[in-house]
Amino acid sequence: MKILPYSNRPQRGARGFTLVELLTVITIIVILASLVMGALNGARKLQAEKQTRVNLAAINMHLESYFSDNSFYPVGTDASSKALYTALSGDFTGRGEEDPEGEIYWPELLKTGKNALVGRLNGERIILDGYGDSYRYRSALDADGNDDPRAKNANFDIWSVGPDGKPTSIDVDSNLDNEETLDDIWK
Repeated sequence: MKILPYSNRPQRGARGFTLVELLTVITIIVILASLVMGALNGARKLQAEKQTRVNLAAINMHLESYFSDNSFYPVGTDASSKALYTALSGDFTGRGEEDPEGEIYWPELLKTGKNALVGRLNGERIILDGYGDSYRYRSALDADGNDDPRAKNANFDIWSVGPDGKPTSIDVDSNLDNEETLDDIWK
């Protein structure tokens, strides 16, 4: 019997994957992963919009309760939701460091720990939309009781800047009709 060198021996048993087979499997996995990630991103966007709309309705309801008790809507110094937070939480400091001194219209604002509803802007607490930005708020009357010409509604304006987060400036006029405000969500 003649002994063949190892390289000339006939192959027996199982063999490994070829490079083409391995690349094919990796390609399929990458395609499936990208489809799943796309679906998850779409679901996150829908959830953020839904949460924003639910919170807008809740803010509106709590503001009406506030108005019933006080005969006016809160007036802020800018279009952030700082005035909303202080009025609806009863936390007149706006910092969340002490027990509230005023009437509490929305107790969820005072929850400690991780609270997706409350954030901070310049050290003061604000109410966040589903995208993590401050809701924008403007009373139809200014601090002196005069009409605010920027207001769109008779009592107050409340809106979210939407998924693009623009305009980023708190004091940009809400009546703008441009690319930055097309995705804004209004109540």
